[in-house]
Amino acid sequence: MVPGTDTLPQPPYDAFNPVMESCALKAGIGTVGGWGMGILLGLFMGALGGEMSQNAYILHASGKEPPQAPILEQMRVSYRAVGKRALGMGASFATITCVFSGIECVVEKFRGKHDVINGAASGCAAGAALSAKSGPAMACMGCVGFAAFSVAIEAVMGPH
Repeated sequence: MVPGTDTLPQPPYDAFNPVMESCALKAGIGTVGGWGMGILLGLFMGALGGEMSQNAYILHASGKEPPQAPILEQMRVSYRAVGKRALGMGASFATITCVFSGIECVVEKFRGKHDVINGAASGCAAGAALSAKSGPAMACMGCVGFAAFSVAIEAVMGPH
């Protein structure tokens, strides 16, 4: 170091800051994290729940349903059901986190401030995206529900 330069103020620059300010990267990180957490939660919930409907059972080659089928056949059916649930929950969580974090970042950059309105807008978009397959009425209900949940979480957790 040059003598006397240690007292000069250093600019508050972080090498990773421009990268982390990207809304696409934030949405991508959220998507991967949400997918992973959804898979884990789906595996856990699938292992706990045995609420497979009767028409979801795979028949054995002999025509027997799994309760009368050999144990290996029952295990195969159970593993498939757990895997299907885990993949479904992973996709749902990935969608939620991608839409939520992406919209929140875009709204925050557009408005220039971080407050509860950003969370409400992104919660509305995420809820509508998740329930859009069920029709416009359910998309509106998903929008209202996720927006209210986002506002409540923001109120409990405080600004981050």
